[in-house]
Amino acid sequence: AVVKQAAAGVGGARLDPSRLPAGVMNAPSVVNEIRHQAGTYRPGQQAHVVNLSLLPFAPADAEGLDAMLGEGPVAILSRGFGNCRINATQVRGVWRVRYFNTMNTLILDTIEVVDMPEAARAAADDYEDSMERLRDLLRWLREG
Repeated sequence: AVVKQAAAGVGGARLDPSRLPAGVMNAPSVVNEIRHQAGTYRPGQQAHVVNLSLLPFAPADAEGLDAMLGEGPVAILSRGFGNCRINATQVRGVWRVRYFNTMNTLILDTIEVVDMPEAARAAADDYEDSMERLRDLLRWLREG
C-alpha cells in the first residue's frame, strides 16, 4: 500500500509526442498509446503492457521516451536468476519494467500502465516461505 501511494503521488509528466527529439521512429506512437492508456486506466484493471523489446527503437526513441517519462519516486529491484528493475515514472500509473539476465544484459524492456506491476508482487509461495522463516526465527528467539 505504501509503494502504491508513493507512486500515485507523482505530479504527472506531459506526454506530448511533439516534444520528442528529432530522429525518433516509434516513440511518438508509444507516447500516444501510453497517454491514452494512462488516461483511461482505473485501479484494479488489467495491466496494459507495451513491449519495447519487440519494437525497432532508434537511440533517439529510447532517450526521448526516457526523458519524457522521467523517474518517479519508487524503484524496486527483484533478484533471482537475473534482475528485474521496476521503476515508477513521473506519469501516474505508468511503470518501466526491465528484465536482465545473469550477465546484466537487458532481455525484456516494458512499459506497464497499472497500479502495481505483477513483477513487483510477491507470489503466494513467497509469502508462505517468509512466514515459515519468521516462525523459525521466533522459535529460535524463544529458545535463546
